[in-house]
Amino acid sequence: MVSFLYVAHAQMEKKAWEKTVKLPSGEVILDMRGEWDALYEHYGVFSWVGTFEDILTITQEGTKFTAVKQIGSKWVPKGAKTIKGQLDKDGFKTVYQYVGTAAMDGSFEWEECEWEISEKGNKVVLDCGERSKSALTRR
Repeated sequence: MVSFLYVAHAQMEKKAWEKTVKLPSGEVILDMRGEWDALYEHYGVFSWVGTFEDILTITQEGTKFTAVKQIGSKWVPKGAKTIKGQLDKDGFKTVYQYVGTAAMDGSFEWEECEWEISEKGNKVVLDCGERSKSALTRR
């Protein structure tokens, strides 16, 4: 019974997405294309970085997508790729964010993130390791 309710909830959330893409296979996935407001909050060893905002432009080809910064920061400049991933019918198959390394020496790496999609597919929250949480809101 619990499994049935979980599957039913996942299907209801997917159908509630306002923007979708139908793939040649017939699978329907979230359409991430467009501009998104991004709020980055840093915590743990990266709490000194603080909180900042950006605007991201997301492009998508099939199931793969990439987000590029439109404002940038002293750490990751305008025009740089900052989020990438692959979508599936349930949301993200994988999603990564470009974050500073634990060495805190100015180097960066792609960190796999946990995710949550809400507001009919117009809000995405990414929690990336022990450093950064990002909220993306469709413009």
